[in-house]
Amino acid sequence: MLCLTCHRVRPAASRADYTAERASLIVRQGLCACGAPPGPRAFPDERPPVREVARTAEINR
Repeated sequence: MLCLTCHRVRPAASRADYTAERASLIVRQGLCACGAPPGPRAFPDERPPVREVARTAEINR
């Protein structure tokens, strides 16, 4: 759960990872923002970020 680089709480890998324990650790240690390579997309069922949608729209023109 902790980043090996900055020792803060890594971003959640799934919705199930959002727990009271995680919230408490984030309050105490902070959220990782060191730019470590991301793992698999956290919520693959959600829409892609706007920039991805815009890039796809440009390609399809």
